[in-house]
Amino acid sequence: MSRYVYASGMSRRAFLQKTGAGAALLALIGIKPVFAGTEAFDRNQVVPDRSTSSPRNFDVITRAIVETVQLHLFPDDGDGPSAQQLNAYTYLLWAIDEPDNQADGDRPFVIQGASWLEELSQEELGTSFLLLDETAQDNLLQRVAKSRAGENWLSLLLYYLLEALTLDPIYGGNPQGIGWQWLEYQPGFPRPTVGKTYLDF
Repeated sequence: MSRYVYASGMSRRAFLQKTGAGAALLALIGIKPVFAGTEAFDRNQVVPDRSTSSPRNFDVITRAIVETVQLHLFPDDGDGPSAQQLNAYTYLLWAIDEPDNQADGDRPFVIQGASWLEELSQEELGTSFLLLDETAQDNLLQRVAKSRAGENWLSLLLYYLLEALTLDPIYGGNPQGIGWQWLEYQPGFPRPTVGKTYLDF
């Protein structure tokens, strides 16, 4: 996982083994962080910029930014499945349209956060976040994580990544149970089937 998440140097697997059980359990029982996503990633980390209008949908750039940030959080580094291998973006789209998550405003907050990150990159570095090399992207994300809005945004993305890692594949993430295999987790039975997921009840 990216350096700004684990400054201790602990591996992603070790982190999840030591603390992930609690985080995954919270995710599975439906307790998640809820944030009022109204403050932008201020470059001075003092005064939020409220002037930016909120995009309503995922366009090509927004999708690419979110997927790139997900890969910084769960990279393809040989230490477990990457965000891409977990189908994290596909799962995210499903999850943020779940009624309770809609009510929490997760969709506009995720989209707005990607917009703020792109604006910050353009203002500070003169180019798109997507055109930065991996180190420059990581440095910018470390700065973003030091602001309240940035920390909230990254925390929400990480929350949904943990869900994609641990929930049943029927919900779009964790294909063929690769997250379970990596965590050496045995899912409960019976598993949900089409027409008998938690949304159906």
